[in-house]
Amino acid sequence: MNELDRRTVEEANRLYWDSDVSVADIADRMGWSRRALYDAIEPLPTDAACAVCGTPLVFLNRSARSSATASCIACTAREEDANGGADGVTTEDAEMARAYAAEARDRRERIVAAGSAGLIGAGVAAALTFLFVRRH
Repeated sequence: MNELDRRTVEEANRLYWDSDVSVADIADRMGWSRRALYDAIEPLPTDAACAVCGTPLVFLNRSARSSATASCIACTAREEDANGGADGVTTEDAEMARAYAAEARDRRERIVAAGSAGLIGAGVAAALTFLFVRRH
């Protein structure tokens, strides 16, 4: 990522985490779609560590921060505050969840495609080896 792109991403994160500007307004200001903005948002670190694996906890979005629901990006554990944590799913939570799900689905599809190509290649190699050995 070049310096200009990095500064743009940093500005988007500053607006997202340090202001009350709406997601739609930030995306418009950056000239991005909302999906592109969500892709650029970096989790906000907390001072706490995951009780399961010890990795520093993060807030994945503003709603998680306002409800004090931190997540572990290493083991996907969620830790809610003593006041009851999240009281419902917001539109922002749903959009972020869809973005993460789409990313995971894309990653799985690429893995399946690569695995399939590998199996096809192995099958072709085995068939060619069989034909070569049979002729000689």
